[in-house]
Amino acid sequence: MDNLTFTAFDTETATSHSASICQIGFVVVREGQITSEKSYLIQPPGNEYEARHSCIHGIDSLRTKDKPLFPEVWENIKDEFISSLLVAHNVSFDINILNSTLAYYNLPRPQCNCDCTYQLSGLKLKSLAESLGIVMTKHHDALSDAKACAQAYLFLKQGIKPNLTLIREYKNSNPFAGHEKLTGNILKPDLNVENILNPFYAKKVVFTGILQTMTRDEAAKRVKDLGADIDTGVTKRTDFVIVGQGAGPSKLKKIEDLNLSGFKIRIIIEDDFLNMIK
Repeated sequence: MDNLTFTAFDTETATSHSASICQIGFVVVREGQITSEKSYLIQPPGNEYEARHSCIHGIDSLRTKDKPLFPEVWENIKDEFISSLLVAHNVSFDINILNSTLAYYNLPRPQCNCDCTYQLSGLKLKSLAESLGIVMTKHHDALSDAKACAQAYLFLKQGIKPNLTLIREYKNSNPFAGHEKLTGNILKPDLNVENILNPFYAKKVVFTGILQTMTRDEAAKRVKDLGADIDTGVTKRTDFVIVGQGAGPSKLKKIEDLNLSGFKIRIIIEDDFLNMIK
């Protein structure tokens, strides 16, 4: 559809509060062609984060401590949102996040029409992208999600339907599919290591979610070789929790509750984990 003009966008939030945008990404489409794409990290109110949110998108207070507040970013991007067709995946969620943040800073809301790729397809964004052959560089990155949404919307409005077999083929061929269980000798600590000054020595470590660069068993062996004591569940004695995609919500909630009670359980995302085991 050569005359299709819209702005596809996505937001990531720092906390469960709807006015806590920490990243916004958007893709501008004019007459069926992507003309620009931008992403901004934003300092949320108080630069406060909840662990569960950081685990999803990988953004934390260190990354946004020197970033602008939302009003400064909005001044630069609002022209792409005002009086434009706004498209998002589950648009009611992202519009609510955007409007709540605007209201928090006493900024006027844009007058716009909306459309939703989730309502058009009934699929989660990652599955929709797979079914249409769209490559997502990083799910839960606002720009990556916005770009996938824009591309999917262009396909859907041209009448191109999702190929559901692509989703099944992806799942069947994905070596990281499913959550692996750690058992046997991998759970037995070994403190006889050369470098006792490494960050994992004599620390209790738990894994949750799917790692993208190695299997959970491989990752566990790496930290066991550094002297870590690997557990399958979070307790008051846990030191580190290594989180991958689809991290268990019950574990994340337990970490949050324990830390609020005075314990100091550190959540480590995959990129940081890789740096720590170098």
